[in-house]
Amino acid sequence: MTELIKEKILDGIEDRYLSEAADYIKIHKVKKQRLISALGRMAACFAIILGLSISSLSIAVAAGNMAAYDVLYAIYPDIAVKLMPISASCEDGGIRMGVEGMSIQDSCAYVYISMHDPEGKYIDKSIDLFDSYSIHTNADQIGGCTLVDFDEVNRKATFLITVQNMDGTPIEGSAMTFSVSRFLTGKNETQEELTQISPDAIVEVTETQREEGLDIRGGSYTDGYAVEGMKQEYLCVDESKLFVPTPGVTVTNYGFINNKLHVQVYYEDIGRFDNHGYIYLVGGNGKEVLPESSTAFWDEEGKGSYEEYIFDISADKINEYAIYGHFFTCRNLVEGDWKVSFTIEDQN
Repeated sequence: MTELIKEKILDGIEDRYLSEAADYIKIHKVKKQRLISALGRMAACFAIILGLSISSLSIAVAAGNMAAYDVLYAIYPDIAVKLMPISASCEDGGIRMGVEGMSIQDSCAYVYISMHDPEGKYIDKSIDLFDSYSIHTNADQIGGCTLVDFDEVNRKATFLITVQNMDGTPIEGSAMTFSVSRFLTGKNETQEELTQISPDAIVEVTETQREEGLDIRGGSYTDGYAVEGMKQEYLCVDESKLFVPTPGVTVTNYGFINNKLHVQVYYEDIGRFDNHGYIYLVGGNGKEVLPESSTAFWDEEGKGSYEEYIFDISADKINEYAIYGHFFTCRNLVEGDWKVSFTIEDQN
C-alpha cells in the first residue's frame, strides 16, 4: 500500500502536480491561510495514509502550507523538499526574513538568516525565536539556530543556522527550508534582593497542600536530596504576602514547613512569554545558596506556573541570609508565518 502511494506521488511529480498546483492557485487565487484552514494536519495525514487527494496535498505544499509539508516530509522528505517553492526571502506583518549568505564545510552548512523590522515596532536585541523555528532538509540532519548580531540602526537581527548531515555525506546541493512561527522581544532580566521578605517575619506555616492535589509539571533536586514522593508539603497562596518583583512574576507565599524555608513564586503565561527564574540566598560571606529542591505546578487554567523553592535552612539560621530573585520576563509575543526555501551552496 505504502509503495503504491509513493509511486502515485512520484509519478510525474514535477510536470503534473506542480503544474496543477500553480494553475489552481492562479485561477482560484487561493490564499495560504485558506489552504492551511482547509487542509489541516489531520486531513493531510489521511491523504497520505489512504492514498487519496494526493493532488490536493501537492497543491497545499506548493502553496506553502507547512502543515501539509510537515506530514509529507515525515514520510518522504525528498518529495517534500522537491515540492516546496524556492524563495530566499519572505515578509509577514511588515517583518522581512531573508537569507544573507552561507558557507559549507564538508557535511556541515552555516546559513545566515536575518529578520528585518524597518518600522522598529517589534525586533530588538533581546529577540528570541522561542524554539518556534523548524529546519528541513532532504536528509537526516542535526542543526541549531543562534542569534549572532543585531543591527540597532536598521533593526535587523541575524541568526546563524548550523546544519549537518548525520551520515557525514556532503551537504552542498541539498534543499533546505527554514521557518519561524513566532518570536519574543522586550525580554527583561531582573536580579535583586527581595527586601519585601523580612527574615524576622518568616514563620512556620500551618496551612499547606500535598503533592497529590497538584498538577506537577516538573522539578529539580540537588545531589543527595531524599525524595519523599507524595509526602511532600507545599505552600498555599497567601494574599497577605503577595508582591510583584517584576511584571509577569509574583511572590505568592513564603514560610517554614517542617523547619525548612519555602518560597513560592508564580510565573504568568509561561507558554506565551517564557517567564521563568529562580530564588537563591546569599550568606554573610557573600556565598550564594541554591535551593535543595524545587517543584513547579500549573495553575487552574494551565497557563501560568507556580514554582516552590525549598532550602535546608531552619528558622534559627534564616537571619544569616538575604533572599534574592533572578527573573527573566518578556513583554511581546509576535506571531506570523515566515519561511525561506533555498539550495545549500557555498557563497564564500
